[in-house]
Amino acid sequence: MKNSHLPALLIIAGLFSVLFSSCELMENLDPESETEKITRIFTSGSPWKLDTLNLKTDLFSGGNSVITSDTTFYNYGTIEFLDPAAEKNPGYNTGYLIHRYSENGSAKTDTMAWAPYNHNSGSDNHITIFFRNSPGADFVVGAWDMYLDKIVIEDKKLKFEGWRRETLPGGAGGSYGSFRSYSLSR
Repeated sequence: MKNSHLPALLIIAGLFSVLFSSCELMENLDPESETEKITRIFTSGSPWKLDTLNLKTDLFSGGNSVITSDTTFYNYGTIEFLDPAAEKNPGYNTGYLIHRYSENGSAKTDTMAWAPYNHNSGSDNHITIFFRNSPGADFVVGAWDMYLDKIVIEDKKLKFEGWRRETLPGGAGGSYGSFRSYSLSR
């Protein structure tokens, strides 16, 4: 009796082996791109808690940076990343980024746009955040943009930061800089 079950068990074991190897094979044939990975991590389980937001400005000239302001906000509300592929989005392959927080006891909401890559070059090395210049203005075209380095991108923790520099007017030979650093968690 024991020997009659052996062929059936071998067939079942073989089927499980083929099933598991085909799943691995499919994953290798169609791996998730970096942009898809960033979009999935940022949007699934959103909103994120904004643990810290650090803002700095500086004047950079002759290889020296002089910090002109440095402010850090702790437990500064939530940030929700909406998928750039969502039906309602700002356009231009971007999604909405919604920051909800409290300031002086009043609830506030800032809405921006974001892209899970360097929007200018398409490089996966950065993410892009767009800040509208005025209410009612386009979220992307003509907006002030920042390309932020991806420091930590994990399912429960995000950290990205970067500088944006603009040449000082009048041929002064330096630049004005603006820095942002975001640390988020679930």
